[in-house]
Amino acid sequence: EKVVYAEVPVQPGRKQAVLTLSSGQQVMLADTIVHVNEKGMVISNFPDKELVYKIMNDTMKTETIYNTVTVPRGGEYKLVLADGTIVWLNSDSHIRYPVTFSGNTRQVELEGEAYFEVAKDVEKPFIVRMNEYNVRVTGTQFNVRNYLNESLATTLVEGGVQIERKGKVDRLRPGQQAVLEKGGITVREVEPIHFVAWKDGFFVYQDKKLDDILNELARWYDFTFSYRNNELKDLVLTAKLKKFDRVDRIFRILTETGKLGFTTQGKEVIVYEK
Repeated sequence: EKVVYAEVPVQPGRKQAVLTLSSGQQVMLADTIVHVNEKGMVISNFPDKELVYKIMNDTMKTETIYNTVTVPRGGEYKLVLADGTIVWLNSDSHIRYPVTFSGNTRQVELEGEAYFEVAKDVEKPFIVRMNEYNVRVTGTQFNVRNYLNESLATTLVEGGVQIERKGKVDRLRPGQQAVLEKGGITVREVEPIHFVAWKDGFFVYQDKKLDDILNELARWYDFTFSYRNNELKDLVLTAKLKKFDRVDRIFRILTETGKLGFTTQGKEVIVYEK
């Protein structure tokens, strides 16, 4: 008797995350509305909006407590911190932050990718901490990419930031990107749209290696992939893709280079040379 396996179709990502409170309690953030009280702070999410922190009383000022938002593969999420800073969190990322910012800085810790629209406060610099360098700002818009097995990169869209590493400081102007390469910081001029389009529903690639493109798509569509011919990894492509398109349409656009083919078996994608 023939056994028919139901295929698990590869789907685009969606709004989903896990909020970890200071107590260790975990709250699923997806389509249901959540209201949580965190020691005088009310945290709410709305399906059409994002996670929002609102101070309800002043008793919290003494103690710094932390929350974490974790976005899985196949997800993205947006949150508004206590100071009004907006954070777009990409797939396979997490951010740890104080529920309210006391002291003379606003510090958060990031793994993965996030776009920040920082609320202006000249007295309290906003600092994004990562294992290799810190980004310090007062009020600005920038993207940070801090994925494992990738070069750490900060792309400045508007305002000004400084990159702090081992006592050395590099200042960025809008349209510049700081990348950690070979143990040092390289600053280069870039087209910011290529690095921030993900928050607006697109992936934009200019002369990008296929392997880098597929790593990003795999995080968003939550698939694994392999090559019949490893030389395909270095194939250089230029494309603009819509994040919420079906994956077969995405692959069709990539195959228009004339050299590529894709087959999918469940959530496993095989790349071959045509």
